Amino acid sequence: MSRSRADRHLEEQVDRNLRIAHRIPDEGPLRDALDRLQRWQRARLDETYADLAAQPRFRPACEFFLDELYGGRDVHARDRQLKRVLPVMRRFLPDHLLHATGEAMRLQAVSLEFDFELAGLLVDVPEIGQPDYARAYRRHGEWAARREQIALIHSLGELLDETVRRTMVRRLVRIMRRPAEVGGVGLLQNFLERGLGSFARMKGAEAFLATIKQRETQALEAMQAGEDWPFEPWIGRGPESVQK
Repeated sequence: MSRSRADRHLEEQVDRNLRIAHRIPDEGPLRDALDRLQRWQRARLDETYADLAAQPRFRPACEFFLDELYGGRDVHARDRQLKRVLPVMRRFLPDHLLHATGEAMRLQAVSLEFDFELAGLLVDVPEIGQPDYARAYRRHGEWAARREQIALIHSLGELLDETVRRTMVRRLVRIMRRPAEVGGVGLLQNFLERGLGSFARMKGAEAFLATIKQRETQALEAMQAGEDWPFEPWIGRGPESVQK
């Protein structure tokens, strides 16, 4: 991707995330449903990938990838920082890191959009379980788009894995740490360092990414086929750790 396209892509995805954030109410039944769904989904992800997280090689990537980008975490303060610092990033970051950041923002936007739409289908469900989640998926019915989401997870992981092999990129990001803190964009800096550091630690992300793709695809196909317990192979009838 050319530098101009990478610039445009990143800015478009940041704006997309901020537009979604503006649609989410501060309070009320829909906000409550979204909060319940995201707590449930984070617990589901934690338990589905507990075997990966138990391995020191994979733990940081689990925490970064499944929490910050796919698990529906509230990261809008960071996104506002990113919007503000875009001109600086354009000057100093290489094309492939701009593109990778844009793809990370795209995955975050896609995941949040889906969560917001599912929450609207779960407003009257006080305690979400796997059957509620699976039935909401079937009512939503965006199967092709969900497959694209899984493909995006995989392609973004490959892109990050390729990026961390370029030692100058990580060095440049570390050099930016102090200016970022002074400039009030420390959340963004932490995001970049955490993401690159977690993939560097894996020393090859093939097994990590293949596991996510296989399990998420299997669960998606189970829901589409009418199964009410799509995550049973990994978490039984859980998740058990949902916080109220």
